[in-house]
Amino acid sequence: MRILLITSEEWNDYVYGNGVLTNWFTGFNAEFAQIYTSPGLPINSICDKYFQITDGQMAKSILGGHKAGRKISKISKAKDIVEAKQNAQRKGIYGFMKKISMTFNTPVQLLRDFIWLAGRYDTEELQKFIQEFNPDIVFCPRYISPKQMRLEKLVSTMTSAPFVAFTADDEASVPKYGSLLNRIRRKAIHERFSKHISLYSHYFTFSQDQAAEYKSEYGIESSTLMKCGEFADKYTPKEIGTPIRLVYAGRLYCNRWKSLVEIGRALQVINKNGIRMILDVYTQEEMTREQKAALSEDAFIFMKGSVTPVELKKVYKNADIALHVESLDKKNRLLTRVSFSTKIIDLMASSCAIMAICWEKHAGYQYLKDKDAAFCCSDYQSILPQLQKICDIPTLITEYQKKAYECGKRNHSRAMIQEQLSSKFEELAKIYEDC
Repeated sequence: MRILLITSEEWNDYVYGNGVLTNWFTGFNAEFAQIYTSPGLPINSICDKYFQITDGQMAKSILGGHKAGRKISKISKAKDIVEAKQNAQRKGIYGFMKKISMTFNTPVQLLRDFIWLAGRYDTEELQKFIQEFNPDIVFCPRYISPKQMRLEKLVSTMTSAPFVAFTADDEASVPKYGSLLNRIRRKAIHERFSKHISLYSHYFTFSQDQAAEYKSEYGIESSTLMKCGEFADKYTPKEIGTPIRLVYAGRLYCNRWKSLVEIGRALQVINKNGIRMILDVYTQEEMTREQKAALSEDAFIFMKGSVTPVELKKVYKNADIALHVESLDKKNRLLTRVSFSTKIIDLMASSCAIMAICWEKHAGYQYLKDKDAAFCCSDYQSILPQLQKICDIPTLITEYQKKAYECGKRNHSRAMIQEQLSSKFEELAKIYEDC
């Protein structure tokens, strides 16, 4: 089977978050090609064929430069690999926009929308790339945006293969909060998406609620698709640290950092008469002065910078509890309602117990709560009592380490997830072949 991927980011195993492609497709019986819309270079052991379009190429095409899009080769030189590992997304127009979007989010998004809608594709080269690969399936794992919808629509005119989409976020709803400009933009995306969704033959989501909503609202066949976990053959307990070590690895956006601050406040109480518990935070994000002041060693929070996925596994091996954290303010609760972080499955395989601090209606929280696979806090008031109980009864950590492992092994094995993907792709490819 030949699978063409259309994604926002490059398939780079060293860029945090992109590992889901390697996670799904390691050992998968298929040939892959990728069309992607970022400036980074791919590093993985699975895919060899790439077509890249970038913000810079699109901007130059508007100003009379060459049309956007080029076929690129997989990098093999050690020097190039080192550079690609450093995440090229931080450079050039893409990186500049990422940086200023922290302050002027919606205006920057609108500017990018314009560039991607007005830019000129090198359609001849793109069509040549697609026809040479001749896909059986076009798989689009992404967060929907005007640029991705335009690209997917264009590709659909160049192949008769069925399209399958995947999202892990609430991508098409119209928010009730935020700036008027953002709500207008999201409403426009929602209206366009309502027409665009007919392009897909199947829609995968992380959230069962979102899958049901898409089927009800758009009439599209939808189902959940989880990340695979790499689980040992049997559970092996590990010694609990002194002090007990909490670890958070991930982004601070959507006010997640404020939830970490609340943990710090609880730690100040717990450690009043001696250090019993600490929190290490691993993130690649630049911090504001306010964040630096709040996430400080005075609150027993230690900022560690960024780590690669491989390094993160070692971090978890030396930790006791891994955190899954979302914001609890009203605006961000609604924004992340159907989000089911790929990180949750990684945490199940991490050897740590899991602690989830999320709104009680958050998809990831509901899953962990229903499976009794984590310590769960749905409000800030419950953080201190929960952490205090863990300190007083540390054997709870071992109990929930085992529960997380057993839930992951039972529900997220690679064989199970790949069978789900393979059977759906084969079913759709056969239907289109017979048409």
